[in-house]
Amino acid sequence: MQLIPLRLERSRFSRTPAAGNAWIARFGMYTAGFLAVVNISIMYLALPQMEARLGAGIADQQWILSIYPLMEGGFTLASGVLGDAYGRKRVLGASTWLFIAATLACAFAPDPAALIVARGVQGIASAALLSLPLAILIDMLPDPSQNVRTIQMFATVAGLAAGLAPLIGGVLVTYLHWPSVFYFSGLLGILVLAGLRYCNERRGESRLRLDLPGQVSSILACLAISYGLIEHEALAFAAGAALSALFIAVELRSPQPMVNLRYFRVRRFDASLLTVAIVNFAWYGLMLLVTLYLQQIMHLREIVVGLYLMPCNAAFFVANLYSARICRFLGMPLTLVVSFAVSLGGTAWLATIHSLSAPWEASLALGLAGFGWGIISTPATSMGMAAVRRSDEGFASGTLALSRSLCGVFGIAVLGSLLTRGMAVRLPEGLRAAVHHGSIFEMPGVRTLVENAYVQALHVSVAVCFALTAAFGLWILAMLRSSRSESSSSAAAYS
Repeated sequence: MQLIPLRLERSRFSRTPAAGNAWIARFGMYTAGFLAVVNISIMYLALPQMEARLGAGIADQQWILSIYPLMEGGFTLASGVLGDAYGRKRVLGASTWLFIAATLACAFAPDPAALIVARGVQGIASAALLSLPLAILIDMLPDPSQNVRTIQMFATVAGLAAGLAPLIGGVLVTYLHWPSVFYFSGLLGILVLAGLRYCNERRGESRLRLDLPGQVSSILACLAISYGLIEHEALAFAAGAALSALFIAVELRSPQPMVNLRYFRVRRFDASLLTVAIVNFAWYGLMLLVTLYLQQIMHLREIVVGLYLMPCNAAFFVANLYSARICRFLGMPLTLVVSFAVSLGGTAWLATIHSLSAPWEASLALGLAGFGWGIISTPATSMGMAAVRRSDEGFASGTLALSRSLCGVFGIAVLGSLLTRGMAVRLPEGLRAAVHHGSIFEMPGVRTLVENAYVQALHVSVAVCFALTAAFGLWILAMLRSSRSESSSSAAAYS
C-alpha cells in the first residue's frame, strides 16, 4: 500500500482563492485523499457483522473488499484524462456525488450481492478522489516552489488515513454497527464537496483522449480473473486470458494507449512494478486473513481488533518515512534484500499462530511484515518513475497505481480462495457451501470444527504468501543486477 507520486504541471492561468477561503479548499482536498484511502481498509472490521446480518460468506467478503480497489485502480487513469479534458473540479464534484450515493446504497444493502455492486460504484467514483485533489491543489498555488510541501502534506494525510482506518472502523462497528462505516464515508464526502466550492482552476486544452477500448477490456479482464480466483471457476480464467490478449492488442494499435507497452522492456521499470505488486499482494491478503483470525478465532471485539491491526499500518508509515535515507545508504539491491527479509520474517511468524496463540503475536507479526513493506515501497516507486522519460511520468504513475490496486485485489482473491478451499476440504460436505456464501462461523454446534479448519487453512495460505514473496524477491533482485548495464537514459531508447 502506498501513494504514487505524480508530476503535476501548474496552469499558467490558475487563480488563487482568497486567503480566508484557501484553508477550506485545502481541507476539502486533503479530506478527499483521506477518504479514498480510509475507505479501503476500514471495511475489514465490519466483515463479521456483515456475515451475521447479511449472510456474507468468506467469498462474499472477498468481493466486498476487492471490488473497491479493483474499480478504483482500473479507473484512476481515466479519471485523470477526464479531469484534464472537462475540468478537474467538475469531474471531482460529479464523482463525489456519485460516491455519496453509492455509499448510501452500501449502508442500506439488503444482501451481499447488492453491497458488492454498490462497492464497485464506490470504487469507480473514488478513482477521482485519489487522482484529482492533488492536481487541483497544485493548480491553486501562487508559487510553484510550494509543490513539494503540498505533495508531502497530501501523502502524510493519506498515510494517517491508512494508519487510523482500523481504529476508526473498530470504534464505528463496535458502537454503531456495520452501516456506520458507510455513514462515516458519506460525511467525509460532504466535507469534500464543501471544500471544492472554494477551489479555483482554469482548464486548459488537453491533448489526451480516453482510451475507452483499453479501459473496458482491462476492467473486464481483471473482473474475469478475480471471479475465477474467488469462485474457483475455470471458464472465468479462460475469459480473463482472452480479454487480456484483447487488451494487449488494443493497446498496441491505439495512438494514445492507456498502457505504454514499450517500457516493459526496461528492467528497472519492470522491477519497480513487480515490487509494488508483491508488496500489495501480501499486504491486502494477509490483512484479510489476520482480521478474520482475530475476530472469528480470538473472538475479539471490533474496537480491540482495530487496535491490534494498527501496529502494521504504523510500522509501514514509519519505515516509509525513512525509506529514502535507507536506500541512499544501502543502495537499491541491498535495500530490497533487507526489506524482503524483514517482511518474510513477519510472514513466517504468522504461519506459526494457532487457536491458543496470544492476539499480540499476530499483531506483532503483521507489524514486522508491514515494517518490511514500508522500507521498499517508496524507493521502488521512485525507481519506476526514474525509468521513464519526463513526458511519460503520468503513464508511469498511473501504471504503478494500477499495479498497487490490482495486485492488492489478487492478494485478497488468491489467499482468500486458498483459505476457503482449505477450510472446505477439512469440513463435512454439508458445511462446505456455507464457507463460500453463508454464515459458517455463526452455525451452532460446529464452532470448534470450523475454527480448527480455519487455522489449518490459514497456515497453508500464509505459507503460499511466503513462497510467492520469496520467489518474487529473488526475481526482482536478479532484474536489478542485470539492469546495471542500462544507462539512465535507456527508457528513451524505446520511444
